[in-house]
Amino acid sequence: WSVGQIGLAYALMSVTSAISSPFAGWLGDKFGAKKTMFFGVFLFFFGMLWVSFMNNLWEFYLAYGVVVGFSQSVIGVPVVPAVISWFKRHVGLATGALMVSWSLGPALAIQALAISVESYGWRNSFLVFGIFVSVSMFILLIFFKDNPAKSGKKPFGWSKEDEKSPEASLESFDMSKQSLIYRTDAFWHLVNIHFWGCVGHAIILVAIIPLAINKGISSIQAAGILSTIAGVSVLSRFFFPIIGDKFGSRFIIFFSFLGQGLTVLILLFADSVLGFYVFAVFFAIPYGGEGTVHPVINRQYFGQFPMGRTYGWQLFGAGLGMALGGLIPGLVFDLSGSYNIAIVISCLSSLIGAFMVIILPATSRVL
Repeated sequence: WSVGQIGLAYALMSVTSAISSPFAGWLGDKFGAKKTMFFGVFLFFFGMLWVSFMNNLWEFYLAYGVVVGFSQSVIGVPVVPAVISWFKRHVGLATGALMVSWSLGPALAIQALAISVESYGWRNSFLVFGIFVSVSMFILLIFFKDNPAKSGKKPFGWSKEDEKSPEASLESFDMSKQSLIYRTDAFWHLVNIHFWGCVGHAIILVAIIPLAINKGISSIQAAGILSTIAGVSVLSRFFFPIIGDKFGSRFIIFFSFLGQGLTVLILLFADSVLGFYVFAVFFAIPYGGEGTVHPVINRQYFGQFPMGRTYGWQLFGAGLGMALGGLIPGLVFDLSGSYNIAIVISCLSSLIGAFMVIILPATSRVL
């Protein structure tokens, strides 16, 4: 299969995840994050198992692109609002801790998968990883609680003064008022910002390994570049939400988009292992903060209101961006034999996102 055909599977997975994200957010608000994520774990297990036994390209598209893509939204969308609901204050700390786990997981999995595929083949690798990850998530979900109200507790940082606020109970919210959020400019700007940011970094995440291999770097070293990006981004994934929570999120998001857009230009000149790893470090810092501050800015704009559908629509934009960004490198390479045009597109996409951050309203008051 060509690079473009494999990239199309990644793009299909991202489209499926994007289209289903608002629905996944609704499922989380309606039935609770725990039940929704159990369903997602089953889908993930089935999809990975199917991939390990497939023989045709259309099966790859259906198993990985559709089933695994749907499982990604059903697992990934409800968990963020659920975790945030446990915090009245220090939302940045909660977001940072959650996003660190999202960075460490890929950092470890990418390198392990690369070694496993080279040593045991892709079929066995998908089978073993599918079983291991599914069982791990299932066990962890047994101990997971949807929100403080269901456990008879108050969110972390809750004070006596909060007892008189309209946010005294998450269950007091009228979910029909979700339409008020849809009417704000900030809601739609954030969907678009997610889209452009994900186009920018998806191009790089998909292209970086084949780009490095084409420059004569081994597959293990190339996988290490992606692992370095994931590993170094742990720092900004943890600290940027905390800074955004305390001083305002707009500047942090703007800095992340600007940095993500400019650092990719290093790849136009990188031709050695050192050059690629230098890029990985400089790119990882803004990349880590590009999307991780969004749960914080959602709280600053929309208060304690349940975030499932709001965040689901934002991941709809993100998923479409990941799909388009994932498709571009393979198509560009198949047509031109080079990734340079894709790198320039990545840069411009992130800079468009940075401009849109500028027009966001101030975060000093709830909209």
